[in-house]
Amino acid sequence: MKDEVAKKVREWLVEEGIYKDKVADENADYHFVAETPPNSRQFIDVVFPKNRDDMVVIASGIKLSDEHYRSLMSLNPEKRNELLWEMRFALLFLPTGFQILPNVNDPQLFQFTRELYFDGLNKNLFMDAVKQVHRCKLYVIWMMQKISGGKSEHDLSMYR
Repeated sequence: MKDEVAKKVREWLVEEGIYKDKVADENADYHFVAETPPNSRQFIDVVFPKNRDDMVVIASGIKLSDEHYRSLMSLNPEKRNELLWEMRFALLFLPTGFQILPNVNDPQLFQFTRELYFDGLNKNLFMDAVKQVHRCKLYVIWMMQKISGGKSEHDLSMYR
């Protein structure tokens, strides 16, 4: 079943014009890379983990550039803490999971994941999940732009 679902997911990515590549991954049976929106340099991973026969994971993240990291860390501790709480609360009730790495006191990388189970998977659900992961990244980008005086989103290092 995993082979059939992976083939269908790849077809959806191609149909939407966002499929970029298939990559080797020792922890996955299939691992596709998508760029959404097209030509944006915003990459999302679509992973079929080896240890799961019923799930596809849509994942992406964003690593703060040195400039944006310095801007965030230069905020007074109370303001920085308030901003990071605001971000966590905003992300908490979304269907997309998130992690702040290495930790919330040293926020260098924001990772987002959305797990979809095969039993309810269709193109609409899949594409909504891809878009949700992308919107989570945009949220972090825009928050960093806000505290850095409106710098371009391309000033952030993209992580996938």
